[in-house]
Amino acid sequence: MTRQERFSFSTGALYPYESETALKMIHDAGFPRAELMPQALSDCSEESTKKFEKTGILLGSIHYPLVLFGLLYNCQKTMIDDSRKYLKELLTMGQRLDCHVLVVHPHDPPSLKGYYNLLERPVIDNIRRHADICQEMGFTMAMENHPRTAPTAAALKDYIAVLDHPNIKPMVDTTEVKEADGDPVEFIRGVKTCHMHMSDFGTMKHLPAGEGNFDWKAIRQALDDQDYQGFYTLEPAYKFYMTDVENKLKKAHRFLEENFS
Repeated sequence: MTRQERFSFSTGALYPYESETALKMIHDAGFPRAELMPQALSDCSEESTKKFEKTGILLGSIHYPLVLFGLLYNCQKTMIDDSRKYLKELLTMGQRLDCHVLVVHPHDPPSLKGYYNLLERPVIDNIRRHADICQEMGFTMAMENHPRTAPTAAALKDYIAVLDHPNIKPMVDTTEVKEADGDPVEFIRGVKTCHMHMSDFGTMKHLPAGEGNFDWKAIRQALDDQDYQGFYTLEPAYKFYMTDVENKLKKAHRFLEENFS
C-alpha cells in the first residue's frame, strides 16, 4: 500500500457516535482506513458487520475496547474463556473489513502481592493465548506504550520480552510517550514499531495532530528511517470532535497529506 492508502482515523475520537456512523464520517472525510474502537458488544455481530461494510471504509486496525479490558486482563477461568470467545468474534468482524492489527495495552500487575500463580500468571497466559488466536486469524497483536506500565522504549521491550510471544509487537502512541516525559522521536528510534497512534501534546494531551508542540517532520523521519510499513492512525481525544466534526475530520486528513504523503 502507498502511504496515502495507510492513512487512518480512530472511531474512538468520535465517541459517542455509533460505530457505523463514525466509520461513515471517517470515510466521507477521505480516509481509506479507520481504527475501530468498538463501543458495544453488538459491534461484533453479523448485523453490525454488514453495516460497517456498507460504509465503504476498510479497517487498518481494531483497538481492543477500553471498556472490556477487565474481560481480557482477568484471572478467573470462566471470564478467560469468555474473553477468548469474544476475541474470535471481534477478529472475525475485522477480517471482513481487511483488518490485520489488534491494539492492546499492557496489563497492570495485581496490587495484592504474593499470589503470582493465582492473580497474574493466568493473565499473562491469556495474553499469550490471545496472541496465538490473533496469529491463527491473520492479526498482529500491537502492544501500545503506556505512561504507567511501559513508559519508555526499553520498558515496552522488556514487557514484551516477558510475554515472550513472536506475534506481540511494539507500537507507539505519541501522546502516551510525552505523558511519561519522553520524546516521541527517540521512542520511535528505540523500537521497531508495527503501528502508530498519532496525536499532539501542548497545554492538553491527545490534541489533534498539528495543534500542539510535536515536531512532525522529525517523527516522519524517524519512521522513514526504519521503513515503517504500518498505518498512520490519528487518535485525538473525542472532546475535540464534539462540534463541526465534518470539517475537523477533513482538516485531519489534510494534516496527513501535508506531512506524511
